[in-house]
Amino acid sequence: MLEENNIRFHQKNGKQKQKIKLFVCEKYRKTYLCADNRAVMKEQRNISDWINKQLAVGKYTFTLAYLNSQMPDKSYISIKLALKRLVDKNKIISISKGFYIIIPPSYQNMGILPPVMFMDDLMQYLKRPYYISLLSAAALHGAAHQQPQLHFVCTTLPSMRNTNKNGIQIKYISKRTFPRLHIVQKKTESGYVNLSDPILTCFDLINYHRSIGGLNRAATVINELSEEISEKEITADIIRLSTNANIQRLGYLWEYVCNQPDLADMLFNIMKETSLSFKNYKLNPAMDFQKQTSRNRWKINVNTKIEIDE
Repeated sequence: MLEENNIRFHQKNGKQKQKIKLFVCEKYRKTYLCADNRAVMKEQRNISDWINKQLAVGKYTFTLAYLNSQMPDKSYISIKLALKRLVDKNKIISISKGFYIIIPPSYQNMGILPPVMFMDDLMQYLKRPYYISLLSAAALHGAAHQQPQLHFVCTTLPSMRNTNKNGIQIKYISKRTFPRLHIVQKKTESGYVNLSDPILTCFDLINYHRSIGGLNRAATVINELSEEISEKEITADIIRLSTNANIQRLGYLWEYVCNQPDLADMLFNIMKETSLSFKNYKLNPAMDFQKQTSRNRWKINVNTKIEIDE
């Protein structure tokens, strides 16, 4: 049984006092603090009105620090309690400490926004460079059979914990060397988002093929993505995007799997012009060398059969 014993007041940093009730549990002799419900409901309405105004001007995210700065007369506890109630009502959701996503009526059933609508704000909040990558980037370039269930984002070290909220899964891939080239911006409903261009996406698909289901799937997407690449885009700076091994693997796939001889020739000539040495590499680095394999100019040991989905 809880019995109301007293009423106290809480004040922090000179903000207005908030009524706090103190309850005592006679059975377990424990005390509990509970904010006055009427005050919380009033705070919730005020914050809910503020959130609706953010939506009206096309803003879908906010930070706790920014909200506090916009409501200097509200206490920290009252704001936190009001936000919790809005989370419970599926009006907002937090996917990182102090960072909130506003869920408009059109996305109420999902309970969250698509990652492309909040990723730029989130990574700016975390002060990290990033770009949408792998299958997610390919889909934005129109080169995927279907929308991927897992969303991929490349960033820098240290590694980030993957996100899994309301059915949205985001896998963060941390790169030791983050590329400064071949990252483009795409307009979204909420603004812009960074994503890898088709060439960088091809290299990432080869490098992280195990994260997307294997080399066959990587080759299938590369086959579609290659239609978006012009010969003019095959310039000397692409050798900075990946290792020699993956450059040779991409060249082999373009020439022998994707039927892109022009792109393959351009890539081969760049390797020659920049004096990159051709070494023997396995097509699938996780498998053993194949002793009996056809020779090719890319010096790729074809130790697995690549089958792409048409």
